[in-house]
Amino acid sequence: MKKKSLLILLLGLASLNPLWADEPAKETPTPYPLQTCIVSDEKLGEMGKPLYLQYKGQAYGFCCKPCTKDFREDPEKFRKKFEKEQKKTKK
Repeated sequence: MKKKSLLILLLGLASLNPLWADEPAKETPTPYPLQTCIVSDEKLGEMGKPLYLQYKGQAYGFCCKPCTKDFREDPEKFRKKFEKEQKKTKK
């Protein structure tokens, strides 16, 4: 009886092995290249330590917590704004 119980326990534990597997590496976001908040256009660092969020593999910089809230409400709007700003700086 003890051998059966031990065998069942070991098989049960062995079946959990995939749960202990290493997590896949998290994607490292592309650094935020602008010096201004993507929402308010304020210079980063003037209102304290800048905040950063990641969206679709890109980091975005913010001057304050309310700006992060605005970004979360419509991230696509600010992603498009970011793309336009990047094109301006590359010219």
